[in-house]
Amino acid sequence: MSWKDYPALGERCYLETLPNGLRLRVVPKPGFAGKFAFLGVNFGSCDTKLPLSGGWQTVPDGTAHFLEHRMFCLPDCDPEAAFSRLGAEANAFTDYAMTGYYFTCTDRFDDCLRLLLRMVSTPCFPPEVMVDERAVIADEIALYDDSPEDCVQERLCRALYRRHPIRIPIAGSRRSIRAVTPELLRRCFDAFYVPSNMAFTVMGDVDAQAVSRLAREVLPPDFSPPPARPCGEAEPARAFRHRTRRTLPVSQPVFAIGFKTAPSADPLRQELTGQLAAELLLGESAALYEDLYTRGLIDADFSSGFTRVPGAAFLQAGGAGCDPEAVLEAILQAPKTSFSPERFARLKKSVRGRLLRELDGFESTCYRICEAIFAGGDCFCEFDLLDSITLSDTEALLTQTVTPERAALSVVAPEEA
Repeated sequence: MSWKDYPALGERCYLETLPNGLRLRVVPKPGFAGKFAFLGVNFGSCDTKLPLSGGWQTVPDGTAHFLEHRMFCLPDCDPEAAFSRLGAEANAFTDYAMTGYYFTCTDRFDDCLRLLLRMVSTPCFPPEVMVDERAVIADEIALYDDSPEDCVQERLCRALYRRHPIRIPIAGSRRSIRAVTPELLRRCFDAFYVPSNMAFTVMGDVDAQAVSRLAREVLPPDFSPPPARPCGEAEPARAFRHRTRRTLPVSQPVFAIGFKTAPSADPLRQELTGQLAAELLLGESAALYEDLYTRGLIDADFSSGFTRVPGAAFLQAGGAGCDPEAVLEAILQAPKTSFSPERFARLKKSVRGRLLRELDGFESTCYRICEAIFAGGDCFCEFDLLDSITLSDTEALLTQTVTPERAALSVVAPEEA
């Protein structure tokens, strides 16, 4: 166990790896009334292979998300109701690479913490609730299917990738979730919900060593190594499909443009470089953004960014507009080098400022710490990584990535009258 100070950020962090392998980080916030705890499991929708002795079992699409829903169950209580009685707000999510469980409270922090740790370490999958749970998740899937933004993003991933499981919707499909059973959930729990495959972050006016003692008391004491996580077969550099289109009742086309790039051995640095590259080429201060906006091809909701999960990465942009093909063509034709060093320096300062502001947001900070741990980094490592990225690095990513063969365009178009 140790404390690490970050004088430039005005932060310090308690770091400890417990004997059972749990990575624990506590960021004290003296004087803050709110307390926040976040437990991340290194298991997401892209984990479609369950390790078995001598091989692998393919699990139904949406299994990680289904398991997240069913973890809100204890033999002696309903955790959601119990959190509510303690005056806490609790929730969870599943994304491509992680499942996260968290709560925020002002009082009775130790009781809430004990409840969270019991919940994520206690397998309880009554067969009689599976039908109702499938109905709840099916309704959630229907909401995603009717959302133009969710639809256009899911179809973009399916266009960019032929085999990588990022192309699978996080919640799965109505058909796939019918194949999820209590026995399968238990096998996934046993494989992935081990302390060594978790990261636990707490922020607030709390006693770090008391948090450590409670985690040791509640979580299993035995060390089981984290499971292997295959990222699928290697993908070619080019996009699997260059165009995908669907109609929905929208007033104008909603679109997402993606440019596939090779995953990096230094994923956190690649992600920051990709974010800078997206901002340099397509951010509000970019000449290309001004041109597209002036021509009426994009509106103020247009955005860009970089997505990275184990085994996959892509730069993307999107929004709503009358001519998505023209937007894609303009991006492909725009210069990818010879950007102003002064503007790049300003962008780095802007990104640094955003990261600093986010330190006041407990949820986003705890998520980023867990995400960094799973990617081989640690607390606040993005600040040092950001300082190391050069304009040449960013232009090289743009030059390599923003090409016709790597591009895919996903459009949700208005239904014909």
